[in-house]
Amino acid sequence: MIKQFSTWFSKQKLATKLVIGVSSGLLLCCLCSIPIAILSPSTPTAPVNNTSVANVDSTLPPAPVDVATLTPTDTAVPTSTPLPIETPNPNLVNPGTYLVNVDIQPGIYKGGAGSGLFSSCYWERLKDLTGSFDAILANDNSVGQFYVEVKNSDNALKTDCELIRLDPIPAHTGEYPKVITTGTYLVGYDIQPGTYKGQAGSDVGGSCYWERLQSVAGGFDSILANDNATGQFYVQVLPSDFALKTACDLEWASP
Repeated sequence: MIKQFSTWFSKQKLATKLVIGVSSGLLLCCLCSIPIAILSPSTPTAPVNNTSVANVDSTLPPAPVDVATLTPTDTAVPTSTPLPIETPNPNLVNPGTYLVNVDIQPGIYKGGAGSGLFSSCYWERLKDLTGSFDAILANDNSVGQFYVEVKNSDNALKTDCELIRLDPIPAHTGEYPKVITTGTYLVGYDIQPGTYKGQAGSDVGGSCYWERLQSVAGGFDSILANDNATGQFYVQVLPSDFALKTACDLEWASP
């Protein structure tokens, strides 16, 4: 009898604890919901944009571009254009020695050099390649613009600067210059015939050397007339002259 009463009393006590425990849990939940409601903002939060960068799968490959649908505003990758290949000038002669009718053709060649001896261009017309002094048909340390006539009978041409073959000599266009500087000038092409005026020093050291030429082959037989002019001087260039060579500035004076 006493054991049965103890068992019944224990069950009642356990039931009471369960009721109190459940009640306490409910009370705790109710109390916890109060500050959550109070701390919650009164305004609703903005909806999440499903197209945000965070939702994009970066592992997917980029979509292919249809070239046919590109517009002028679309950015396309430029294609590489090959550079044009420059065609070498067959009339250009670089510094060196050249066999006539093998490496180069006979004709009149034009070159350009400085205005002094140390910036001049040395050239030789040769009858052979022995290297001896007798092999030289004509030579010069040319200054300014100059010309060299290579003849068909020459064996070779040696030059220390670039030369361009005139094939043929072009016709003159435009006006003739009123002042010419140090160099050699073809009559009727570079300059017009007439009288030219110059000014040099008072002695041979300050003189101005000039030549009227019947050719630009460079030999002594090419010279029609020459002088080491001093002070004020004049040079009359005839229509039959082939060229005029001057070591100083000359000014057109009159026909």
